[in-house]
Formats: sequence, structure tokens, C-alpha cells
Amino acid sequence: MRYTADYKFFLKQARRGIPRLALGLYKTYMHILYITQFFCPPDGAGNTRSYEVARRWVLAGHKVTVVTSSARMPETYGVGQYRLDGIDLSVVRGTRGPRDSCFRSGLRFSIAAMWRAARVDGPDVIVAETSSSSVMAPGLIASKVTAAPLVLEVRDIQIDGELNKEYGRPTISDRISNSLKRLVYRSGDHCLALGSGIKDALLSFGVLEDAITISPDGCDSSLFRVPADHGATLLEAHPYLRGGPLVVYGGAMDAAHGVSYFVHIAAAVRSIDPSIRFVICGSGPAREDIRTDALHIGVLEQNLWLIPPLPKHRMPELLSLATVLMSLFDRGQAGRPRSFSKMFDALAAGKPLVLNHGGAHVDLVESRGAGLILSPGDIETAARDLADFVRDDEALHRAGEQAAALADGRFNRDKLAGEYRALLEAVAQADPAPQRRRRRSLALKRTFDFVVAAAVLVLLSPVFLILAFIILIKMGWPILFSQVRPGLGGKPFRLSKFRTMKNTEDGAGNLLSDGERITALGRFLRRTSVDELPELFNVLKGDMSLVGPRPLLMEYLPYYDTDQERRHTVRPGMTGLAQVNGRNDLTWEEKFELDVWYVDNRSLWLDLKILCRTVWIVFTGQGVSAPGHDSMPRFDEIMARTQGAEDV
Repeated sequence: MRYTADYKFFLKQARRGIPRLALGLYKTYMHILYITQFFCPPDGAGNTRSYEVARRWVLAGHKVTVVTSSARMPETYGVGQYRLDGIDLSVVRGTRGPRDSCFRSGLRFSIAAMWRAARVDGPDVIVAETSSSSVMAPGLIASKVTAAPLVLEVRDIQIDGELNKEYGRPTISDRISNSLKRLVYRSGDHCLALGSGIKDALLSFGVLEDAITISPDGCDSSLFRVPADHGATLLEAHPYLRGGPLVVYGGAMDAAHGVSYFVHIAAAVRSIDPSIRFVICGSGPAREDIRTDALHIGVLEQNLWLIPPLPKHRMPELLSLATVLMSLFDRGQAGRPRSFSKMFDALAAGKPLVLNHGGAHVDLVESRGAGLILSPGDIETAARDLADFVRDDEALHRAGEQAAALADGRFNRDKLAGEYRALLEAVAQADPAPQRRRRRSLALKRTFDFVVAAAVLVLLSPVFLILAFIILIKMGWPILFSQVRPGLGGKPFRLSKFRTMKNTEDGAGNLLSDGERITALGRFLRRTSVDELPELFNVLKGDMSLVGPRPLLMEYLPYYDTDQERRHTVRPGMTGLAQVNGRNDLTWEEKFELDVWYVDNRSLWLDLKILCRTVWIVFTGQGVSAPGHDSMPRFDEIMARTQGAEDV
């Protein structure tokens, strides 16, 4: 921003009374930065929650930038920048190499995401989806760099060694891990928990209850509510899906889900009713172990089949063939409250649910009769209950109707995404990013002033001594001119400058005019602004700043109007916006308008620009005095004449 070229613009803004930064409060849209390690588009195989909510935010008129990895992206996506349904995607490498551990790949993503997120221009709010701890650091760092409020979307949370009493007392590593998580969760502006168990875990980390909102995953009914023959193509590829009742598990195959439970249930049900078939659709680190277990038990390709993961847009084909869908969780993961996304796909499809775990949403499913809860520890009993349920057509029909009702009501994706958007809007407006950036900038301003003032005083100390000696020779004692001026809040302080005038008096003992008393040396000091250098001591003391409205005379205070008085809400400066836009060539009204504009828009970056401009003004000597005067006409005398005083 060039100050001389923009001089009229500054005055126009000041006269309108609207601070430039404050205009950001009235934007009709937000820029949302969404950081998630596992973003999955519709043609990918995985949970598409991030895509679905981001797409709806875009449709609501907001700009959404997603920083993610390629881990869950289709092969058509590589590292780079993409645009998907209005969403700006910034994709970093996310696949694990043959020598990469989970920690190493997570660390690599964390570093890359930090770099990408910190470079996103001006987000109004940052959402960090924390199902992976690798997202916590990028979210926190991006929030600090951009000064945007941080919302942590918590889908699951590991409380190491605290909730799972089977593991005994927490280890040292548990305590360190929990301390780091506590720091991140408490540093966020708000936490969105996908379940009540997650909220309880956040409360145990010291997050305030008012800073937590529960919002479950949603159901994409428009995608999953399909005709019964929708899976015809899938049946041709997998003919063994035809026949009796079909129990489907679709999801990750890892330690947290305990898919081996599904295999053992299949074995127990086979002895009850061999026509009941089981299908696992998914992938994960435990896939080969599950296959080996199923082969060893004797159910693989007998009444249980493993099929590759399907893209999200093809999952309705499989669900349309299913009699029931299972949601699994390993009870050994008791210290890890989480959301069960596949449960919501079943509800969206209007299919009965079979679960082996509890939770607030699970209790709601059970109370509404939308499914069946199996015993997680008694396989034989669970198998009998499951076999009875899938052969009871009336119970299946009732459960399917209740599942569809929950999907269309309590867990409607559009409704939940709208509530999520409203939360982000409220967080962003409660403490807007422009104001946060401004506060951070101003917090650095005092440190910047002190360091620069001290450095300049040290570097120019020989110049100070030489000038002091010359002034002593030419004008005598004292070397410094000292005067009381109004500072921050109008509080008086003593300002010091090098003397530029003699104390010559007339015959009546009155000082002569400024023009008669100023010396040739004084004119030189004023033209080069060297006479202002002792004010660096005022900056060190905290009475002044390097940049701000110039401190004027105490006599001017009674003549300020309400708007002009605001120039005293900040520390006065050695230079200011008025000084680099005409200086004493301006009228008092123009100077005050620029001072007030600076008060409304001040920042460290603006200060740096003004300081650079000041160097040029000093060398050119522009605007040292008003036309026809050796100094600026007194404001109090002008105002007194305007108000009709006759003795001025």
C-alpha cells in the first residue's frame, strides 16, 4: 500500500468512520481451512464425512480449503492442488513406503501439512479433524500463524492408560502423550465431539464444557436409499452373495474394530444355519490376519467372504443386498471413545443394525428398535441372537423402518452440516481472525519499539554527542528542549527534543516569535528531523511508540471533538501516518482524520511501511513547515477564533 498515492483513500475511509479491518466482520462468507489426514472423495473407498460437510459449506456460500494427504484418495489424485465440487484441495504425500512406520508417515504428513496450512491466505476459521494425532500440530501451528480461531473435530480420542483399567496404572509415555493432547485440546477455541463418550474424554483433558459441542456423524440418505435391485451388477461379479440372509461388515480392518469377532460369529452361526452368509468389505493392516483366521476356522469362502473395498458411491450396491449391517468395536479399546461412521451408512440405507458395542447413539438405536445389540464376550449367545434376528422378517421390517426414520430425522446430514456451519460462523464472529491478527501484531509492537529504539540509540550515540556539543556552542545550555505533552489516554509525560531555537526575549520579557528565535542550525535539525532523536528515550520508557499520532500540546485537549480524542487511545509516535502524507502541509482536520484512521487500522505491518516512508520524507525534507510559517499554526488559536474569541 503506497501512502502518498492512497492519501485521498485514507481520508475517505476515515470520513466514512469504517475501519478497513472491521469490514471483515460483515463478510457474507467465511474462508474455512479444513485439515484432515484422511479426506476421501465420493470415488474413494472410505469415510466421506469431510467431503460431505465441506461440499455443503461451499453450497452455503463459504470458501473451503482442505489440506489432506493422498492416503485415502483415488489413484487419479497425486500430490498437488485440485478443485472438487467447489472445494480447494491441497494434497500432500500420504501413502506409507515399505520402510515407513505409522509414526514416520504421520510425522511426514504433519510437517508437510504444517507448511501447506500456514501458507493458506487469510482463513477465518480452521477446522482440524483429529482422528489422527498428525493433524493436531498442523492445526495448532496454522491457527497461531494465521491468527484464525481453531475448531477441533474429534472423531475418536485415545486416553492412554486412564480409562482402560485393565492396563493398570498409566506409564510415563502415557502421561507424556496425554499432556501433549491436553495442551492441544485446551488450546483450541472449540471442540466438536462426535459422541458423548468423546465429550467425557475431552472433559477429562480439562476442556471446558462450554467449549464442547456434540454433533454426530450424518446419514447420506439420498445416496444409500436405493431400490432392492440396485446391487444387480455386484451380484454378477460375486454370485455367492445370492441365497439366504446376508450379514455385511464394511469398514476398516484394524485393531480398533476387532473384525476377528465377525469371523468367530460367522463360525458359530454356521452351525446354527449354514444359509446365513457373511461378507467383509474393506482393507486395513489386519486384513491378512483376518483371512488367515477365517481359513483356519474353516469359514473362508464357506459362509464368509472377503471382497475388496468399494468406492463410497458403489457401497449402496452392497448395502442394498444386505439383510443387516454390523458395526464392530474391540472392547480392549475401552480407552478410545470414537464415532462409528459405518453405523450411519446402515441407517441411511434403511437397514437394521447389529452392534457389539455401546455408546449414546447406539443406545438411541436400541431404544428406537432400529437394530440388535450382541454380547461382545459370549460368542455362542451372540450367534443365536443374530440367527434369530435375521430370520425374523417382521422384526427386520420394523428395524429397517426405524433406521430410515433416524436417518431422515436425528441424523440427517443436511441438518447436522447446517448446525456445524452455524457453529463455525459463531466461533469466527466471536473473535474474528482480523482482530486476532491485529492483537498479535500490537502485542509485538511494544517489543519492536523497545528493541529498535535501543539499537538506534547505541548506533547513533556518537552522533548524539557531536550534536550536543554543537548545540552547546551555538545556542548554549540547555541542550535539550523539554515540554509536557499528552500521551496514552491523555496522560501527561515530558517529551525531549534537541533545541532548535534560542530563548531571545523582547524588552517586555516576552519570547520573540518562532521565526525570530529559530537558528540556522535549528532549521537544519528540523528539516532533517534530527531534533526528534531524543524522543527515542521516551520510546524506551514507554511514553511513546516509534509510530503513532504525534504528541501535540496540552492546550489542544479542550478543543478536540469526540472523534479526534480517539488519537489518544494509543501511544503517541515519533512519526505517523500524517507525517508521511503531507506532514505540516496538511490542515489540522486532515491530520486528525489520518490519526484516527491509523488508530482504527494500526498493525505492525502498517508501522513498518510508515517507518520506511519516513526515511524518504526525512531525506527530502517534505512538509517540514506550513506555507508561510516556520512551524504549524497553533490548533488552539485557530479553534478559539472559530469559536469567536477576540483576545487571540
